[in-house]
Amino acid sequence: MMADRAHALVLWRTEHSLLSMDDLASAAGVQTGIVETFVRFRLIEPSATSGPDQLFAASAVDRLQRIVHLRQDLGVNLAGVVVVSEWRSTWKH
Repeated sequence: MMADRAHALVLWRTEHSLLSMDDLASAAGVQTGIVETFVRFRLIEPSATSGPDQLFAASAVDRLQRIVHLRQDLGVNLAGVVVVSEWRSTWKH
C-alpha cells in the first residue's frame, strides 16, 4: 500500500515536472541545507507540498543557480539577494 502511494507520487511529480528539495539541490549543484536556507528566506518557494515534502517547479533550478551566483561569485548577502530578486521581479513587469 505504501509502495503504491510512493509510486503514485513519483509519477505525479514526473508528470508535473516537480522536484523534491534533494532533487532541486542536486540539479543546481548545491547542498540541501542551502536550499532550506533560501526557502526560509522565501527566495525559493515550493510549488506544492506532499505531506512533509516540499516540491519545486523545474524552473526553480535556474532561480537557485542565479541566487548561488549572486552569493558566491558576487558576494551579495542574503538581504541583498532579496532586494535584487524583488527589484528584478518588478522590473520585468
